[in-house]
Amino acid sequence: MLAGLLWIAIYLLPLDKHAALRSGQSVIYFVLLTLWGLDYMREERRLTAVIKVANDKGLPPNSVEFNDVQQHKNLFSVTSLRPGFRGMILPLIFILGLIAGSVLIVMQYVRVAAAFYAM
Repeated sequence: MLAGLLWIAIYLLPLDKHAALRSGQSVIYFVLLTLWGLDYMREERRLTAVIKVANDKGLPPNSVEFNDVQQHKNLFSVTSLRPGFRGMILPLIFILGLIAGSVLIVMQYVRVAAAFYAM
């Protein structure tokens, strides 16, 4: 949402300042869409685990409780580190991506504020 609100401020600026600020937005969206893709991949695995347990127990998926999917608890947290290569890499990428996205958004707000101040 914060990255999207920047577009309003960018289009209030003169046209000569748009190119640099718009390119900054592209990098932010690249990082955020990468994180969204990782979260989507994990969400797909969560739903697969819930549906498998529901089918095994003969329950509707909305009746499955966390105790039923306890062996897949690592799928229900995006940022918790787990043992093993795969358990470390994806959470680290997600954590670093969140930090990078946050820093890029703050930097973009500073650029936009500086552009308004220079007007």
